[in-house]
Amino acid sequence: MRYEDDLFPHSPKKIAYSYKLTIMKQLGLFMAALLLTFSLPAQELYMPLEFKRAYEKKSRSMDGRPGENYRQNRSEYKIKAEVMPEIFMLKGQAQIRYFNDGKDTLRNPGFHTYHDMYRPEAKKEGFFSGNFSEYKDYEGVKISKLEVNGEDYDPFLSDAVRFNGTNYIIQLSEPLLPGEYIDLAIDWEFQIPGEGFERAGSIDSSSMFIAYWYPEMAVFDDIDGWDRIVYNGATEFYHDYSDYEVEITLPDNFLLWASAPVANPKEVYSKQLQNRIDKALKSEEDVRIYGPDDFKDTASGKKTWKFKAKDYPDFSFAISKHFIWEARVHKDKKFGDYYLHVAYPEKNPEFKASLEGMSVSLDVFHNDWPLVAFPYQQFVTFNGLQGGGMEFPGMANNQEISAELYKRYLGIEVSDMQASLGLTLHEMAHMYFPFLTGLHEKKYAWMDEGWASFSEYFIPSLYESRHRENPQYGSLNRIPAMTPSHLYEGSQFNSYTLGGQANIALYELLGEEVYFKSLKDFVENWKHKHPTPYDYFFTVNRVAEQDLNWFWKAWYFDWGYMDIGIREVSGNTVTIANEGGKPLNFSVRMKYADGSESTEKVLPDVWKAADVYTLTAEKEPVEVELIIPGGNDAKGSNNVFKKN
Repeated sequence: MRYEDDLFPHSPKKIAYSYKLTIMKQLGLFMAALLLTFSLPAQELYMPLEFKRAYEKKSRSMDGRPGENYRQNRSEYKIKAEVMPEIFMLKGQAQIRYFNDGKDTLRNPGFHTYHDMYRPEAKKEGFFSGNFSEYKDYEGVKISKLEVNGEDYDPFLSDAVRFNGTNYIIQLSEPLLPGEYIDLAIDWEFQIPGEGFERAGSIDSSSMFIAYWYPEMAVFDDIDGWDRIVYNGATEFYHDYSDYEVEITLPDNFLLWASAPVANPKEVYSKQLQNRIDKALKSEEDVRIYGPDDFKDTASGKKTWKFKAKDYPDFSFAISKHFIWEARVHKDKKFGDYYLHVAYPEKNPEFKASLEGMSVSLDVFHNDWPLVAFPYQQFVTFNGLQGGGMEFPGMANNQEISAELYKRYLGIEVSDMQASLGLTLHEMAHMYFPFLTGLHEKKYAWMDEGWASFSEYFIPSLYESRHRENPQYGSLNRIPAMTPSHLYEGSQFNSYTLGGQANIALYELLGEEVYFKSLKDFVENWKHKHPTPYDYFFTVNRVAEQDLNWFWKAWYFDWGYMDIGIREVSGNTVTIANEGGKPLNFSVRMKYADGSESTEKVLPDVWKAADVYTLTAEKEPVEVELIIPGGNDAKGSNNVFKKN
């Protein structure tokens, strides 16, 4: 996800957000992190017991690869649902076959009902902890049927079923043995959220983005066992890879866009519409498939849309009867054709520029970073969110960011495409992380958000370096990134700002060749699996043939913040101090009395064993400036020296 405030980094909302921890929570985390820091031997990374056990069991390898005993479970979903837009209701029936492909005997599987977060009594944090008064009578996900292997379970009165926040936990009458499966049958319904929704919901009376809408089986992994983390809106999700057969019934005057292509196009598209689709999927220019002349206020019946998706981490969809639909093809000589779609309301015509932005983003992914084939041949960007954007497999739900908005808030003249490009690129980058590699976003949000933020580094206009004062970067609230994200409400800074900057530092430290070799190795080994931070750390150490534990320790385990500054300029000697402790890369730009200039690029390894770096200029500078990518350090004032 990318928040609106990442575009405007000093908004009051963002600053206030970072200070919401209570004193008791601060003290508790402070003491825990102190104990963690003092337990770190030199050149070794602190590792909790649950991780050590995984390596001892050989489910993971110390070289960063999956171990010989790595196993992973999966599900097959057959879902039928009906959306009734006029009453904002979704009703569904799911047949779920859950496979125990591991070596553990399982007795208490669970599934998530994420929309229960809207219940009045549910805990809400992060950006979504504000006004939910509209939901004072919200009943959440109402389950009317729950069967396991044909046996009825009462989801509310049975001792065998426990509900906790957004999780159902089932005590099986017979354990699920390795190599076997269970069949669940669940009927449910819920009100589609509207104003105040987070990440997905109704945009207006007839346009909705539907996500986290079915009972999703919890992940069972070799680190934590079952994922029992209760969803409160602050962090995101954790998915297994599953197969989906989905049928969605709607009034026939609605269109539907989904994570996968439509499996029954002849049944849901008119011949005229199909001809336009065929044209769009052969054109590298934008083609309008559906516009105001096609809108129909009333339905004559219903249509059922069918989809199939294999090895998907999740499945989402969006509907509207008055959104404009445009599409094009992106042709890539190396990776083939990609089909790009955009859906938006008439009031936001500039949103169509996202189509070009998607094509530019694919060029970035295939030529600059991460140099891996984009995972989804079809991608849809839907204009639903009012602040930021949210990723889903094969889709994004994004706000409108126009050239006019950029000019108003940042004073910068750009095109509509350039204005929306950062958001478009960021959400599409999530197709790699966490969707291609099944990261645990609830615990390690800085992994996927850090990589998505780093993707913007390859569009220079998005990483203009300015000397900003960011004192909140050095606050006590900025705890070590390895603190599980769901435990710390202020984890947004670690996820986006610090996560992105650490990736920049690693990229510059390793150089392009070694960096991409490491990343590709990680993706190849952990594609459609569940890697942890240690798996990435150990992969890079192996591929780079370096002990980079000093780097991982400083960025992710230690207290500290991002700030380097000019300590002294004496004659030809410039002394630079790492005031915050994070091993940043930077450049030193020097001007001389005769009008000449020079620039020296400095890599993060100068901070490996020292907190002071000294360079000798070719002659005495009259001005010295430190350039930090993105201007992401705490004190901009100490980045500039001018001789009196």
